[in-house]
Order: sequence, then structure tokens, then C-alpha cells
Amino acid sequence: MELYDYLKNKSDYDLSEVIKEVTIPKGQPIYIPGQSTFYIYEIISGAVKLGSYGSQGQNVTYDVISAPDTFGNLKYLNGGFFEFAETIVPTRLRTYRLEFFKQIIVTDPFVSEWFNKSTVRRWAQTESRLFHIRSLDRFEKVQSVFNEFDREVTDINHRKHNLFALLTMQDLGDLTGMTRQTVSQILKRIRGNNRKETA
Repeated sequence: MELYDYLKNKSDYDLSEVIKEVTIPKGQPIYIPGQSTFYIYEIISGAVKLGSYGSQGQNVTYDVISAPDTFGNLKYLNGGFFEFAETIVPTRLRTYRLEFFKQIIVTDPFVSEWFNKSTVRRWAQTESRLFHIRSLDRFEKVQSVFNEFDREVTDINHRKHNLFALLTMQDLGDLTGMTRQTVSQILKRIRGNNRKETA
């Protein structure tokens, strides 16, 4: 059972004041580094890019997530949270008031278990990506990112998108630890090889 379904069916929670739904157009920030946020976000439909700023002030993507992932600043890091979140297709989000969310993850056993599983899953994905950046050759890095993000997402208009196809060369470079030029060259070679194999 997903978090919202559980909370909706639990009679002692009045959700009308603590949970809302919002829609955000493609390419719009949900929050930016340093901005105070008062919500945790759950993706209902669409996809979101997470990242931060590089040394030259450029956006650096470190994750791309879709339904039913959650994200946001739990404010446990004493100001060390410096992340942006931006939609990559028209996206519908469910917002949980931060105080309510933090309360239920420590007081409700079901929510605690859900939160622990979700957090460990995201940690494992991140650690796997970092391992691939350090251990694989250039072609294998691109292939591993393709394998991770070659999935379908549906936007708020019920249009289906391939998540990998939505990523820019810069996103792919950030996610593989390479330059966008290197990623572009590798993708051209891979596509060329695939065309030869099917000819």
C-alpha cells in the first residue's frame, strides 16, 4: 500500500490541512538551493530532476525521479541541504506539510517502515550509480544509466514519455561523471553499432 492510500484510510488523520496536490509545468523549479521549503513532495505523475550548483554556478544533476518517489528537505542537516528540484515534464505533486510528515515517520509504525524502505532504496540506487561511475568504462557507464532510466513516465496530460529520452546530454554527463561531449560521442557510436547490427 502506498503512503497516501494508507493515510486516507486511517480514520485518525485529517488530511485536508496537511496534504495538497499541485501541478507544475515542464521545466519549472519546485525549489532552489538555499530556499526554505515547508513540504515533502510525492510525485503522482511526471518526473523531477534533482541536483545542485557546480563551482561555476552551473546546474549539476544527480538524480531523476518519478512516481511514486518522494523528495524534499527534512531539515535534519543544519543548513547543509543545498538542492534544486525541477520538473522535466508537466508534473503533479502531492505536498505533505513538513511538520506532519516528520511526525508520522516517527510515530506511525507503517509510515516508519515505508519511509525506511523508500530511503534505503534511494540510497542503494545512488551508491550503485557512484560505483558504476568509478568502476565501469565509458560505454558501460552510459549503458548503466540507460538501463536505469529506460522506463516510461506519464505526465499530467496522460502523455507517455521515455525517461531516458528526456535527459539532456548535460544530465547524462552529470549522471555518468563525464562531459556531455563524451556522452554524445558514445551515444552516436552505440546508435551506429545498433544500426549496423539491424541492417
